[in-house]
Amino acid sequence: MSEPRIPWTHQPTGRTDGRDRRARSSERLALLADTPLFDGLAKSQLRRIAKVSGARTFGPGDELVKEGVPGRVFYIVVEGQAKIVRRGRTIGRAGPGDSFGEMAILTTAPRSASVVAETSMEVVTLSGIHLRAILLEQPRIAVRLLDTLATRLADLDRRFTA
Repeated sequence: MSEPRIPWTHQPTGRTDGRDRRARSSERLALLADTPLFDGLAKSQLRRIAKVSGARTFGPGDELVKEGVPGRVFYIVVEGQAKIVRRGRTIGRAGPGDSFGEMAILTTAPRSASVVAETSMEVVTLSGIHLRAILLEQPRIAVRLLDTLATRLADLDRRFTA
């Protein structure tokens, strides 16, 4: 079983007014900069990631990710609300600025929870394939992501062993 088929998540912007395109790019860059996974990355590195990111909308009741199924996409919520469900129980919620799915794009581990839209949602997406390509061409980003993840893991370890 694999993650539900998600249509290609990188939607080229096409030919539009340059101001609109710059505004969307600026908004996406700010969103990535505020995402804990990308903490400490330079603006040029965030720009590179933003170039391969995409956008997607979901309706109420749509399942963004499914527990126990390997995933390939990282999500950042732009608008809307989702519930996070593990073993049939709601364990949290995700709203604007929240992100989920980082382990899915860095490993082949199955999703630890399902995420279901409670309202209409707009999300920024990043596929594991695109992120890996960037990490291979810009190893400094890989080192920074490893540092961020190691810090988060150490914090979790301290919380559960204290």
